[in-house]
Amino acid sequence: MDADKVCGVDHLNSAVLHARRAFERQANVANTLGMEVILYASGERQISKAKKKMGLHQETERVALVVLGPPDAGIDAVLRRLELRRDDALLECSLAKGLAFGIGTAELGTVGEDHLTDLVLEKVAFVEVLKR
Repeated sequence: MDADKVCGVDHLNSAVLHARRAFERQANVANTLGMEVILYASGERQISKAKKKMGLHQETERVALVVLGPPDAGIDAVLRRLELRRDDALLECSLAKGLAFGIGTAELGTVGEDHLTDLVLEKVAFVEVLKR
């Protein structure tokens, strides 16, 4: 996914949790777990919007990689195989990322910038309601 729209590790973990649960409940929209993760991570209910928002594009410079495999599937091995360098600092939440994700200034004004990650997580969780 586009790391410039990821607001922390909790953002990705929440998207994975919700996507896995959707598949377990047969409430998934996407055909693959990976696409369902992108759907939740985007906070959107439509796959086309999710891909446009969180997907990789020609101008994408930083990538957030989520490995959906068994617990022993080492991310470091995957990174080596793809010849990528791990930098978890790229996932840290910022005002610019929140705005790029779609958090509005009115929302931020209501709860404050220190709750930006909470607003993103709320949008991730809300996808489940939007899908109904």
